Parts: sequence; C-alpha cells; structure tokens
Amino acid sequence: MTSSKAAIHGADVSRNSDEIDADLSSIRTTNVFERGLVIDTVCDVSLRLEAPETLSEPQKVLFSLAPRNSLICRIISTNESLSDTVDLVVYPFFSSHIALPAKPGEQVWLFRQKILNGAPDDRTYWVTRISDSLPLEDVNFTAFTRPHRLTQTGSEKTDRTLQFPNGDDDKLIAGDANALQQLLVNSVEGKNIVLEPVPRLTKRPADTVIQGSNNTAIILGTERGWDATNRPALPDTSNASSETVKSPKSGAIDIVVGRGRYFKDDESETKRSRKSGTATKGVKNSTQPFIAKNSFGSFETDKDPAQTQEVDPERKIEGDGPAKPGNARTNPAEGDPDFLVDASRIYVSTDSEIDKKLGKLAPKPFKNKNEQKKGPAIAIKSDHIRIVARKLPTKGSSGNLPEKFDSVAGSIRIVKEGNPDDDLAAIIIEADGTVHISGKEIYFGRSKEDGGAADGPGPGGSQPFVKYKQLEDLWFETMDSLVTFCDTVLTHVTPGYGAPSPQLNQAAAELKTKISGKLKQDIATLKSKRMFGE
Repeated sequence: MTSSKAAIHGADVSRNSDEIDADLSSIRTTNVFERGLVIDTVCDVSLRLEAPETLSEPQKVLFSLAPRNSLICRIISTNESLSDTVDLVVYPFFSSHIALPAKPGEQVWLFRQKILNGAPDDRTYWVTRISDSLPLEDVNFTAFTRPHRLTQTGSEKTDRTLQFPNGDDDKLIAGDANALQQLLVNSVEGKNIVLEPVPRLTKRPADTVIQGSNNTAIILGTERGWDATNRPALPDTSNASSETVKSPKSGAIDIVVGRGRYFKDDESETKRSRKSGTATKGVKNSTQPFIAKNSFGSFETDKDPAQTQEVDPERKIEGDGPAKPGNARTNPAEGDPDFLVDASRIYVSTDSEIDKKLGKLAPKPFKNKNEQKKGPAIAIKSDHIRIVARKLPTKGSSGNLPEKFDSVAGSIRIVKEGNPDDDLAAIIIEADGTVHISGKEIYFGRSKEDGGAADGPGPGGSQPFVKYKQLEDLWFETMDSLVTFCDTVLTHVTPGYGAPSPQLNQAAAELKTKISGKLKQDIATLKSKRMFGE
C-alpha cells in the first residue's frame, strides 16, 4: 500500500522504504490546495504583451500559451509571498464551458496535479475565488485582508472609509500599505472591472444560484419574491424563509439583474443609520444594501454594519461584547427578489400566481373580467422591452455586415392555442410586413372604467367596427333607390291643377317602404362580430 500511495503522488516506487516514508510524511504536511493572491488577469489575450518580470523563464513560456481566464498568482500560504519573483501563471481548472470571476487583489484556491516532485514548468490551476466570512464575502470584490472581530468595545461612524490593507502587522506582499489596492489599479484589465454595491442574496437550502459580480443572478429554486402588495416593510427575515413553499410542484427559474435597484451610491447613503431599532432592518419597501465608501473612492455593500452598532449590554463583559443586533440580523431582506422594484427579470415557474406577483397590469376589459391566473407561467419585466425579428440586409446596415452572410427576413408569431373556429388567437407579423391579428373577438381602445367613451352598443359600451363590403352594398342600394325616385320625379306628368301626382306619390311610397322595411334593418349588418373599439 505504501508503494501505491507513493506512485499516486509521482514518487519512484523502486526506491527504498525510508525514501517512500519520507514522501508520505511530506504528503501529510503538504497543502492539497494553496492560497493564491491574484496579481493580474489574462482574459483578453489580445492585450498580452511582454511577460511580467515576476515570472520565471518556464512560467513565461506558460504565460505565452495561457488560455483565456488564466491568472497570474502569488502563493500566499507560504513564506514566498513577500517575494516578487515567484509568481505563477495559473490556468482555469474548469474548461471554457464555465468561466468564473476573479480580480486582482482577491485570493483563489490553487491546485497542482502533483503535490510532490513538481517541475518548474508544471501547470498550476485555479479553482475558484476563496469564499470568506460574513463581514467580508462580496460577489463584487472580496477584500480578504480587512480586520473584523466578533466582539468590540464601541461603534464606528457609518460613513467610515473601508480600506484594502496589505496584511496586518506583517505585510502580505512586498510594498507599502496600499500594495494590494495597487494591484487592481495597475492591472492591464483593471479598467474593465466595475466596483459597486451589490446586494447579497439569501438562497434556500435546495437552490442552485449562479451570480455575476455586478448584480446579476440566475436562481434555480422555488416560487419566491416580494410583489406589488406583499412588500419588504422592515421584515425580521429574508423572504427565503418567511415565504412558505406551498406545494411540491413549485419549481422556478428567476433570471434577474438589478435587485433592489432604487438606491444611491453616494455620500448621503453612507450616513444612513444602521444602529438600532427599525433602522437595523434596512430601508422600508426596499431590498437595497447598506452602503459604505472605500479607499478606491467608490462605494460597496456594507458587509460589516455591526462595526457601527453599539455593544449588546446584556452580553458585554468588561466593556467588550458582540454588537446588537449584529451582522446576521441586520437588513435581513437585502437582495431578496422583488417583482415590483428589481430592474429586469425573466421568471419561469411551474405553478405561480403570476398576476399577483406582477400587480395590476392589464386594463379593464370591455367584456369578461380581468381575472388573475394561476398555473405554469413565464413573465418578462423591465423598463423597456423589445421583440425584434431580424431583417438583413437593410438600408441602415449597408457597409456594416461581414463579407459573407445569409440574407434574413424574420417573422414574429404570438399564438394562443385553441380551435380555429372558436378560441384560437394570434398576432402574426410576416416577413413582408403584413400584420395579421386573429381572434374570436378583438377589442381596441379603453373601457369606460379606464377613461374610454363607452357610448356604443357593443359589450361594455364598445363600438362594433364597420365591415366595408356590407357598408358598400347598403349604400349602393340606397343610392340606386334614390336615383330611381329622382328619375320618377323628373319625368312625372301632373294630371291637373292642384291634384296630387299619382306617379310621385307612388315613388315616394316605394322609397319610404324600402327605407323602413329593409335599408334601416340592413344597417345592423355593418357591425363586426369580432372587432370592437371605443
């Protein structure tokens, strides 16, 4: 078994037992994963110029071959971190199907295939950014060297400035106190990194969550979310816990950006109290985070509001104790999904009262009731939504297309399934610009409740639209009758002075009979049975 273990780690199994035992002893004290400080990123390979001087010659070769999303790292779990000539080019552990974020100044887990007997040109891989404690963890940027305590003797100002220290008493890397901060400032790709406050998301235990660094998330979970009527009015817990999953068939996918969007990242927001009482529960009707300023001159989520709170008097020992209520119980609704406020979302649900979540959106219909629906649903909500079917080339695209492209003439079809002679409905926009709207009944305009005229004979006071063919036939027949009457009047012969004209009387009688007996009745045929409006 000893030989097998040694072979796994690259040792020569033909060696004597003392050498093998030495290897095993080294394995027991060698880190499986090393902590690496990100010195720079290698995402855009077109920006790759000269290899950094902090790399050895074998590492410079790896730098020239490094794939996208590689990093330049310095191992900080050993004493070599103070040197600036031992940096490594580390490849992403995962294939390019999954690309994780990391920024200069953050720390990542590093993995080597061979723990022992590694050659200078052996590849090292980075697995993921290292998650940190509650007062530090931040999807936007995790400043892992900031000091934090479980207990304190007093409180700091809410508008304090958060730092990015280069270690504590001992420096983490060579340089002054701002050396870590300068990594991001001096990074080749640093200008493409946006530092900003991002609300923290509380997931349910069974959820799978994918988050970006700038307030973007895909939540594969169950029905959830503040809505138009159920608001985060200073709750005691996140809606991840306060909302009950009502049925087994309640799976949902929430693709959302801009959670808690209505907050300012400015000096005034950093002064917002988070000290005691209702102030610790966040901002009423909002899932925004508390904001703090940092030494970059930008703003971030205040992940350690306990620093600004007073010590819990019931737990104080000799002037020292935890803050009240502390980080875990401050602003519990921060980052919760909110259908009313969040910037943009696509929501896919197995079973949802989707109209309740979105609020009253549709106007009062002319006919029937605008009832809220329940069941499988997909909702898209944002400030500005566009549905575009491509047409290429167009006049505006001249000179902007690749050398070889296929001409495209797209179409749009929005279909509500049903029987063609009954409840099938559709809006069809064809490639030639033809728009076809089909439905059992079609209404345009507003009902009386929403400010419409509502003075017609149709459902809800709607006006039935006129059908042209029937109108044409009716008026042609009317005109023909009038012409006949006029011809009779023009050619009639008066039988005597003062006596009535039999011909005129007969023509007038016929016209009157036709108007009252047929023409007026035929007006009803002009009304459309399908299209209505104001």
